[in-house]
Amino acid sequence: MYYPILRGKQFELIALRELAGHIQSDVIRPVIEPVRGNLTPLIKTVEVLSESGIVPLVIINPAIGDFAKGSEGLFELIKTTAKFTPCIKAKNAEDLSLLAKFGLSLSDSAVFIESGIDKALLDQLQEASCVLVNKDRAHSGAISRLKNVVLFGDFFEKKVRNADYKEKSFYSSLHTEWRTYKNAIGFGDYTILSEEYSEAGGPAYVVTIHLSYVDDDEFDAMYVRHFSSFNDDSPANPGGKFKSALDKVSDYIVENPGVFIETRGLNELLSLRGNPFPGLGQVKKYSMKHHIETTCEFVRGE
Repeated sequence: MYYPILRGKQFELIALRELAGHIQSDVIRPVIEPVRGNLTPLIKTVEVLSESGIVPLVIINPAIGDFAKGSEGLFELIKTTAKFTPCIKAKNAEDLSLLAKFGLSLSDSAVFIESGIDKALLDQLQEASCVLVNKDRAHSGAISRLKNVVLFGDFFEKKVRNADYKEKSFYSSLHTEWRTYKNAIGFGDYTILSEEYSEAGGPAYVVTIHLSYVDDDEFDAMYVRHFSSFNDDSPANPGGKFKSALDKVSDYIVENPGVFIETRGLNELLSLRGNPFPGLGQVKKYSMKHHIETTCEFVRGE
């Protein structure tokens, strides 16, 4: 089972809504961390996913975006919406006490571990419906003693400048390795985004399109190819730079058929050739959809 971790930004929520109904519900459970005080798009997304049989995990104690100063009242506002699994971020055993405040039990909730796992927290986690843990931040001995583990990582090598991306970068092999953990029920990642949260990017001196693929010749490891536009040392002309990057994508696919699987996200991206520039948020949405679809297709084919 694939657990993509997304924030509740506009294009991330739209991506999930557009994919609902096109991905089998038995291969995906999105993890959504709210970041906007306006919860209408989040609730709509949960409802659309639910209608397609997909039950997302929603973090009920976010601490970023509009909730940086607290998330009081968030759960009360969303608990009556369509079906979702409450998920609590926790650094220690004391953080789990928040569940009782909301009338929730560990057996009905998921726990997202923000750092390591000490013995006190480990004892509490045994009753959780699932535990999401970064395997690089927790001792393997602690992980082995958990039940219903979802292993995740922050795999996208985010650069300060788009101009710094090389042609391709290694992404992860977790999608092939998670089954070697007997207590694991799935794996997750932050798609082509980073765990590091930012409200908005800076001016685009270079436009880069990120596309994920599974390399059969490297034991199904996942890579990301980066298609960057020309660089004129100016933030002007983002539309022209997007066209430059998209032309590189199109040319590469023609010259290297079969590297990328055909996805809705990729087809929507390619359909922009000759059309007005839709904005960088839309472009990122298509890359995100392509990554999620590529990963789900791998899971489905295992």
